[in-house]
Amino acid sequence: MSANATSAIYTGTVRHARYTPARHRFSYRVFSLYLDVDDLDARTNLPALLSVNRFNLFSIRLKDHGSKGETGLRRFIDNLLAKRGLDAPEKIFILCYPRILGYAFNPLTVYYCLNDGAVSALVYEVRNTFGDDHIYVVPLSARSNETSLSHTREKQMHVSPFIEMHATYHFSAPLPDNNLRLVIRETLNNAPLLIASFAGHRRPLTSRQLLRAFFAYPMMTLKVVAAIHFEAGRLFLKNVPFISRPSPPKDRVSY
Repeated sequence: MSANATSAIYTGTVRHARYTPARHRFSYRVFSLYLDVDDLDARTNLPALLSVNRFNLFSIRLKDHGSKGETGLRRFIDNLLAKRGLDAPEKIFILCYPRILGYAFNPLTVYYCLNDGAVSALVYEVRNTFGDDHIYVVPLSARSNETSLSHTREKQMHVSPFIEMHATYHFSAPLPDNNLRLVIRETLNNAPLLIASFAGHRRPLTSRQLLRAFFAYPMMTLKVVAAIHFEAGRLFLKNVPFISRPSPPKDRVSY
């Protein structure tokens, strides 16, 4: 079985670079979990320090993702793909921040859907700090001319109060192996606006590695939210225009 067919921890760096109307850059050290959703649904093959739907040093709460706990993650993703006439993937992995001591905020969660060891679809869950979320489903096929390295979706939900709604996301999310590379380029009127990326190195999903991450990235999930507000303050001081939050889209999912 290949390495990317098993759950793991990816430790690395998130980077953001904004180009207009003011230059703005930052980077933070973070780690993400890459988890087999069938293991999460069944509560199996998980290290002692990681629990599902109960308190632990690290935990995954199903109400944070997918159907918000109404169904398992596998069933939720299978149903999304079935609406496009796609068969259930052989494997589905979720890339997300875990709750640490009960707290987490995930600006972006990615689901890698695999068939024959290759990515057949990607699902992105985007969240903002106002409590909204939106799901972008990307089936990959020769007919669509979209690959895991290059696919595009029009922005459907307000995320940052410093970025307009009329923007386009350009994703690149190749299947993780010993390294993970996730890149999102955002354009406005076909001009570069922002690039966000996460580059990480694979570590085995064990209690020892989780404990190591806990001390190497202390209270990371709290820092994620603190960083969002800190960087918003910096943009405000750079006189980047503030954009009021519009109503969220009626449909939570777009294809």
